[in-house]
Amino acid sequence: MRLKPHVSSLALLAAMLATALPAAAQQTTLDVLRITAAGLTPFEEQEIGRSYTVIDSETLEVTKAAYVADVLRTVPGFAVSQMGSKGGMTQVRVRGAEGNHVLVLIDGVPVSEHSTGEFDFGRLAVANIERIEILRGPQSAFWGANAMAGVINIVTKSGGSDGLHGSLGAEFGTDGTKMTTGSLEYGQDNFQASGSLTLRDTDGFNIAAVGDELDGATHIDANARFKADITPYLTLDGTVRYGRLIADTDEQDDFTGIVKDALYQSKVNELYGATGLGWVSEDGLWFQNARVSASTLERQSTDQYGEAVNTGDRYKATYQIGRHFDTPGFLDATHTVTLGYDLVHETFQKLVPTKLDVQRRTTHSLVGEYRGTYLDQIFLTAALRHDFNDAFSDVTTYSVSGAWEIPDIGTRLHASVGTGSTNPTFIEQFGFTPALFIPNPNLLPETSFGWDVGVQQSLLDGMVVLDATYFNQTLENVIATEGWPLSTVINRTGTSTRQGVELSASVNVFEGLTAGVTYTYVDARQPNGTQEIRRPRHSGSVNLAYTFADIPLTLHSEVVLTGENPDTDFGTFSRVMIPAYAVVNGGFNYQVSDQVEVYGRVHNLFDTKYQEVYGFNTQGRTFYAGARAKF
Repeated sequence: MRLKPHVSSLALLAAMLATALPAAAQQTTLDVLRITAAGLTPFEEQEIGRSYTVIDSETLEVTKAAYVADVLRTVPGFAVSQMGSKGGMTQVRVRGAEGNHVLVLIDGVPVSEHSTGEFDFGRLAVANIERIEILRGPQSAFWGANAMAGVINIVTKSGGSDGLHGSLGAEFGTDGTKMTTGSLEYGQDNFQASGSLTLRDTDGFNIAAVGDELDGATHIDANARFKADITPYLTLDGTVRYGRLIADTDEQDDFTGIVKDALYQSKVNELYGATGLGWVSEDGLWFQNARVSASTLERQSTDQYGEAVNTGDRYKATYQIGRHFDTPGFLDATHTVTLGYDLVHETFQKLVPTKLDVQRRTTHSLVGEYRGTYLDQIFLTAALRHDFNDAFSDVTTYSVSGAWEIPDIGTRLHASVGTGSTNPTFIEQFGFTPALFIPNPNLLPETSFGWDVGVQQSLLDGMVVLDATYFNQTLENVIATEGWPLSTVINRTGTSTRQGVELSASVNVFEGLTAGVTYTYVDARQPNGTQEIRRPRHSGSVNLAYTFADIPLTLHSEVVLTGENPDTDFGTFSRVMIPAYAVVNGGFNYQVSDQVEVYGRVHNLFDTKYQEVYGFNTQGRTFYAGARAKF
């Protein structure tokens, strides 16, 4: 099933949207949700003026997706590009930006790689994730560099408050997949702790156009976290995560661009940890937070150029102090003012032919945030940040956003405006490779200005929730690679533009049946007006789930639609257009008892032949079956 141009994708999306929206039933209003990635302190969702998506634990439990990248394909404004099999380099681009323009956090710890400045989603499993918080648009004023296009904050599961609990699970697939998961949770009134381990191995499929070799991957994900109330006003928390990936890769010929079988591998070892201390005054007006985190990531790869090894370390310390206060005589307003300081120290080691090259850089940042609520319906947020960089020029960023929840009619207006920055990567500044690449230590940070405006409408007592957002962002000092076969990097002159529309609808059509629909239009262009690669103009998704009333069975399905997608043929360095496609997934979950659940799912039901990255095959129809027991 290969669709022709993007019109086919849009027609299918429109048809399914027309089917889903008219149905009616009963849905309660949205629960109050605390979003930790929205600013220096947590937000309730109605307070957020920026465009956001939250993928909660219930959604993750229904779909049983194995990797976070598979979940992100349905998020408005997102484009996911995976180079072949599971474990292959997987990039996420938000609103037409580059992969290193979105900041990725796991339990608040930055996890982007020093070599590329982005996080490789090909290695992150869904198991033990509680929710995924996503904010679109410039967030650098809150989170610093590399939050130019948004923030993805992944929150792992925490312990409960009623003793010891655990789970064990196993999954098998027709692509030789074997997965085992286990978790433990413990909680009491003033202490919570949790830990999990996921082991996944797959034979994969042949990612190359030439040959028949299977390209598999082995993953290990382990994490633990705790929270302890030392006193009623003082809280200590901590988190640690270990990940390991061994993935088979193939060779892409430099002269033809053809991907062909090769016994190459990519290995990643990563370790992250953080601990924090939070204090609230007895009257609840003053608060302080201090947090330190450390991370290390080593990547080894073998390809036609030989073996490459690099290691990146990041150390971050944060301190915040803030105060809440009210002005009841002025619009019944409540206010929060927060001041903060961040220190980030990074090191990068790269093995070059004759020595181990070590580079370092440090950033000090001052940040302030104001939040105000007026008449219990108008919410304003403003932030200002200045980064003192020792390896390149300093950067000042700001953000202003607002939301108006109009009473009684279910309408919420939201808008934001702000600036962002993205630092050069260590490879771009210092990553010399003889006869292939010359770095540029004089690069400037990329900077951007962006804004968006939208409306969210709740209908039929919350049964239907619609959201429409227009966004616009300009990017300057674009870092780009030029030259071949000896290349280097420069800051381009001129301005890159990104603009588009994000539409979403969630519907509880009747008791037990839910539906979600998204559509995104993106126009992303280089300074010379050329459309950016791997950013389809049209994309969307449709999700349906039905839980039977009389039997503990849930059926779910998903359609991911992608329009025509430009890419580069690296054999000729010419522009190619990848055809539009639709991928259909589905599955079931059956609750055998309160403790035991069995499930099955199918990926690419109609065995669609498509590509996300030019020259790399994608996975055909594959079946998975699994079971999980709780105690």
